[in-house]
Amino acid sequence: MGCQRKKLRQSYDGRITLEPEAEEKALKLLIDKNIKTVSNLHENSMTYSNDFSFSRRVLKKFWEAIEYGVHGGKRLRGILVFAAAEAVSKKEYISLSEAERTCLLDSATAIECVHAFSLVHDDLPVMDNDRLRRGRNTLHVEYDEATALLVGDALQTLGTEVLCSSENYPERRFKIISVLSKATGASGMAGGQMIDICAISNKLGKSDLEIMHKYKTGALFEAAVSMGYLAMNVAHEDNRAKSMRSFISRLGVGFQVVDDILDTVGLQKTTGKEAGRDKVLNKPNFVDLLGVEQAKEYAGECLHSALKALEKFGGEADFLRYIANRLVKRNF
Repeated sequence: MGCQRKKLRQSYDGRITLEPEAEEKALKLLIDKNIKTVSNLHENSMTYSNDFSFSRRVLKKFWEAIEYGVHGGKRLRGILVFAAAEAVSKKEYISLSEAERTCLLDSATAIECVHAFSLVHDDLPVMDNDRLRRGRNTLHVEYDEATALLVGDALQTLGTEVLCSSENYPERRFKIISVLSKATGASGMAGGQMIDICAISNKLGKSDLEIMHKYKTGALFEAAVSMGYLAMNVAHEDNRAKSMRSFISRLGVGFQVVDDILDTVGLQKTTGKEAGRDKVLNKPNFVDLLGVEQAKEYAGECLHSALKALEKFGGEADFLRYIANRLVKRNF
């Protein structure tokens, strides 16, 4: 396991010679490969009474479903982990130690596993009943609802397991696990999803919409940048960390506003999801509240506020600015 993961880590070493587009692609490839490596290592570590046992066949299919659930996506949350680390500690980021690089990669992998778990559960019939995700069948459609439920459970715990896989920097990893756990639970995604469910057929004002998405969507974005600066040993109380959280809080709102716009006017081949789902489910969103054009303006305002919070970082946050623009300036 150590040899395989070391080879992956060395394929991206944080060098600043990469252009933003190339850096994004390199990081996405790195995270994708590490997720695949972690999945294969866990599957191959299981022992059975014989190679043709019933248990082996069942669990092999289960791991195939897990890989299906975590497959695809832009890996933007994982990339945000690296981008935040680069912004707060550029000098150290250029010459990352093996342990620091591992901590960042584990954090990026973990948050992508958790994000995938949330999508698998959100897509279930008992929630949003979505049938298309990332351009293909949602997991419960491809397999079944029980499998989807268990895959989500497995992906959530896999994220924590990845972060516990190394003894290097135990204090940093403890803080990172704490951040990710809070972002996942009642004070984060789960709480936001509860508000989302209860908001069906209700009209929400801008403040309530922002609160809902602060938990449902923004919590994991904030976790991503927090995990990035914690991996670089920057404390929550540090002014750099505070600026990071100010940045991501506005960016998260802007991201969700654009999501609502794309749900209304986006093309399925572009979004990878069925269009108009909020209207079908009678869910309140920013487009219903503001209209398409005003929603676009508001997304731009959120992006402007987010980028303003990065001013003190100068050129060190250029890659983070690039990712922020990628998140908000998606195709309408």
